[in-house]
Amino acid sequence: MADQPGRKADLDKEGIVFADAGKAELDKDGISLESQEPEADAEGPPSPAAPEEAPVEGRPRYSRKLVMAAAGGAAGLVVLLVVIGFVLLKGGAEAPKTPGVVPQAPKAAISGGDGLVLDPFMVFYETKTPRKSGILIAQVSLKVDPDVIPSIESRLYDIRHIIFRRLSAAASVYSQTEITLMLSDDLMDYPIQEVAFVQYNAR
Repeated sequence: MADQPGRKADLDKEGIVFADAGKAELDKDGISLESQEPEADAEGPPSPAAPEEAPVEGRPRYSRKLVMAAAGGAAGLVVLLVVIGFVLLKGGAEAPKTPGVVPQAPKAAISGGDGLVLDPFMVFYETKTPRKSGILIAQVSLKVDPDVIPSIESRLYDIRHIIFRRLSAAASVYSQTEITLMLSDDLMDYPIQEVAFVQYNAR
């Protein structure tokens, strides 16, 4: 920059006006500005050819990567939604086909002329020996009037529940005869004349 006034003075001596002169006018006079072009670029506004030299891209490279990642994510999401929908539709159709465990009403094993013999009971109970449990296998006979057998069979679940509770609580403490009397008292609400054990094995 310090050299510029001197150079401008040289041009003025030759009669060339620097401010109004372009490169074309200087070339006519035989003056070369090749050594001065870098300084002129630094001082003056850029020439109109500068924007044409820079390659112009329509889209930056990062936006292409972003578009590809978004397309891949969208495709993955669509696949995931299709799989979830298929599982829900397929699983929903199969659920009613497989019912849960349905409790069945206990049956009377033997129906005689004067009563019912119930299926055997298996009860685990605590013994006096530590770390050892006992097993009671018992089969109960109910003496009832033949006319009331259908009403007893309809309430058989409740009767078996009462018998099982009594056997569980009393098997380790009471004898077979005492438990028989207790069961007769427990079943007084039902039209049962007598309770007896067909089988009573405590181990």
